[in-house]
Amino acid sequence: HHATQPNAKVWKARLRTRDLLGIMNCVQCNVCRLHGKVAALGVAVALQLILGREGEGGDVELLHRIEIAALMTTAGKFANAIKFCTEMEHKYQKSAQA
Repeated sequence: HHATQPNAKVWKARLRTRDLLGIMNCVQCNVCRLHGKVAALGVAVALQLILGREGEGGDVELLHRIEIAALMTTAGKFANAIKFCTEMEHKYQKSAQA
């Protein structure tokens, strides 16, 4: 069984990703479901690149265009979230000094 092999963490990450995509099927709003699935696929692709099949990293050249698009979309969302947090932190620091 995969869960008892030395690379069990890789398999567990894949199973959790599959579970997350399955949960997204339960979302009623089509737009929310689409955004959620794209984000989940983007995170899954990032993990795939980091871990690969054996925990040694993945090959970027084996990605499909949909996976690349999901990865870029998710990276953009994370970048916007980090930018927003940074802006809010600066506003908080200015208000705390006043």
